[in-house]
Amino acid sequence: MPKQTRQPWRLSSLKQLVLLSFLVVVTPFGILIFYATDALVEQSAQGRVLAQQALEVTRRGQQLEQLAEDITRSARQYQVIAKPEIKQRLEQFIQEYKQQLTVHSFILPSDGNRRAITTLLDSIEKTEVHEDSSLLSFTRTLNQQIDLILDRRLQALNETAQQTQAQLSSLAILLLTIEALLILFFSLTITRPVKRVAARIRALGTGEEYSGAKVGGPDELIHIDQQLDWLTERLAEVENEKQRFLRHMSHELKTPLTTLREGSDLLADQITGELNENQMEIALLLQKNSRELQSLIEQLLDYSRLSQHEPVTMQTVQLRSILTESLEPYKLLLEQKDIRVSLPQSDASFYTDRAMLIRILSNLISNAALYGSESGRLVINCKSDSEHVHIDITNDGPTIPKADLPHLFEPFFQGHNRRKGPVKGSGIGLSIVRDAAESIGAKVELILNINNRVGFRIYLPQHGETNHD
Repeated sequence: MPKQTRQPWRLSSLKQLVLLSFLVVVTPFGILIFYATDALVEQSAQGRVLAQQALEVTRRGQQLEQLAEDITRSARQYQVIAKPEIKQRLEQFIQEYKQQLTVHSFILPSDGNRRAITTLLDSIEKTEVHEDSSLLSFTRTLNQQIDLILDRRLQALNETAQQTQAQLSSLAILLLTIEALLILFFSLTITRPVKRVAARIRALGTGEEYSGAKVGGPDELIHIDQQLDWLTERLAEVENEKQRFLRHMSHELKTPLTTLREGSDLLADQITGELNENQMEIALLLQKNSRELQSLIEQLLDYSRLSQHEPVTMQTVQLRSILTESLEPYKLLLEQKDIRVSLPQSDASFYTDRAMLIRILSNLISNAALYGSESGRLVINCKSDSEHVHIDITNDGPTIPKADLPHLFEPFFQGHNRRKGPVKGSGIGLSIVRDAAESIGAKVELILNINNRVGFRIYLPQHGETNHD
């Protein structure tokens, strides 16, 4: 078997291709998971920092409000009672307030608020007269501004989270699209050569020549394709041997059979002398069975030729001459079984292959003669429509069992109805009918199978006009 040159970009093994496809397909999911995890960790950290800042700012704001109330209360007390201990406590509250304000300054919207509060604290420390609620009002206003700042930061974090979610969604759609394309690519890379191998096997099974593309892909499939090449060659050799065997056997069988037929005909015609009743019965038996044996041999040869797709020669033929030639080999059998033959009253001509049509008619007439009832009828009719010429062949005889109908045209199928006599059927008569009909574009089907009547119809394509004389 020829060894194919390996392409440098092609993976050499089906296992390597499957592993690579798995890796390539999984990689986009890994990228998506990594990016999503990184964004989630970053936003979680920002959320924790913001929550911690909000908690600390809230606590300091509460402390500032409490200190503002203490400062205001101590200032009023000092204005009423100018004691040194009250002054000392006031200064301590003011110092604590300034310390908390300094820590608070990192989040203040501007230095103006801080300077205003510091100025107010300095004037309170100098025991200047102010409104009782001015420091507390400034402090609450400051806390409200800080709350607004925290709300804006939280809103900004939410917007960032939404943007990240939108980016992740877009990235997921992009990666899923890439994923689908990769899956499609690797699926085709694996399934395309498998389908080609399957097509080769189907062609091999039907006996047709494979005309598709060469199987590529992994080494395992290429090796199977090479094995199919070898199998095709071997089957071709076996087929040639079979055809050669059939040709030799038919020649070896037909030569002594011809002598046997001539001798039985001479005896049956009493050319060599008059025969008594027993001798005549034996001569007729020899004559009948030799004809049946010749028919079987010719069926085998026909089947062999049709399996080789024998070319057809289309020509205009006359129905009456075709029927006369098809009936001739079975006249004696029909007379012995007292089967009445009814032919079309008018002749018809149509365009087809003469030899193929004779094969079809001969096999159908043979079945009618062999399986038909004693003293029965064999009726052949012909009619036509715009598309087909219909030739119907019906006879009296046992109906075909329903179990046999699906296999009626299969080669070598032996149904429940069997021939009578020492020479059994080959089971290829109707298979020859089907193959010969297909070769000329015709069709044969069972149209009657009831009340001890069996009928087949041949649908010949209408190539031009059909003439009736």
